[in-house]
Amino acid sequence: MTSQNINISASSLVKTLLIIGGIFALLYYGKALIVPLVVGAVVAIILDIPVKKFNNLGSPSWLSITLSVLIMLIIFTLLFWLISSQVGNITEDWPTIKEKSIKKLNSLSQWSKDKLNWNYKNYVEGNENLINKIESLTKAFATSFMNFLSKLLIIFIYIILFLAQKNQFIKFFRKLFSNKKAINTVLVKSAATIRNYFVGKGKIMVFLFVIYYGGFLIGSVPYALFLAIFAALFSIIPYVGNLIGGGVAVILSYLYEGSTPAFIVIGVLAAAQLIENYLLTPWIIGDEIDLSPFITIFGIIFFSSLWGLIGAVIALPLIGVLKVIFEHTTKMEPYAYLLRKKS
Repeated sequence: MTSQNINISASSLVKTLLIIGGIFALLYYGKALIVPLVVGAVVAIILDIPVKKFNNLGSPSWLSITLSVLIMLIIFTLLFWLISSQVGNITEDWPTIKEKSIKKLNSLSQWSKDKLNWNYKNYVEGNENLINKIESLTKAFATSFMNFLSKLLIIFIYIILFLAQKNQFIKFFRKLFSNKKAINTVLVKSAATIRNYFVGKGKIMVFLFVIYYGGFLIGSVPYALFLAIFAALFSIIPYVGNLIGGGVAVILSYLYEGSTPAFIVIGVLAAAQLIENYLLTPWIIGDEIDLSPFITIFGIIFFSSLWGLIGAVIALPLIGVLKVIFEHTTKMEPYAYLLRKKS
């Protein structure tokens, strides 16, 4: 008679749980060391595209790496300068924005009290406290961002080292595993997953910025350039990023100018999301990551809880690499199946 019970070895289960727990603890408590290393590796994989192109043009390896890193620095410097100048403009106008925001919230509270019989006590003070909390959160976000900028030097060093010693790392993995063909496939597919995802996301962000900025200008939305950049950059985080970037744009537009600009922002964001979901993403990225919706959401939440905003950005390509490893590892295929979107 065939047993209907599932056979699970108690010792194997304990070992598996200990390994998983150890990995989680390492990722969380070792994030100061691991995050710059992972970010450096990801950026180096992306920069390998221009490095190869310069090599094909006959440039020596050191010159190809130098030119690629220089291009990256120029792009990020221009982007940082552009964002900083816009933030500076908003900072100068913050007292006006704060005053208008409190008035708008007071009007909403009064309307709720008159029409819906919501009896808020001291709602004026509550609205002022809400604005102050938003101000504190903004400062905390800025502090977190500055902490990340302080780690850029070590990340920059990692990028150069990864690019310079790429072949040595590849040979290391080939020597580490006996199946040379399988490890070559894993390395090539993993690098392609990261590279294609971020290059595709970069193209989509440029498209979204053009759509956002054009729509905001037509609708005379305040701080159109900043809101367009902010919303486009946050779109790199699937689902959650669009809500954050779009939500900030809607709230700032409403509090500063009123309902009409806010509705224009909502319309532009909705049109952009339709274009992104049904045209840009299938065309540019396609099924490069191919993760199930559940794993996508869970992965973003999981890595953001471990590593913050950086974790949310790199969550999907990291899980995509994990899927590639599972697909080419004996007895790990069921886990790859769990991660995949298609059955």
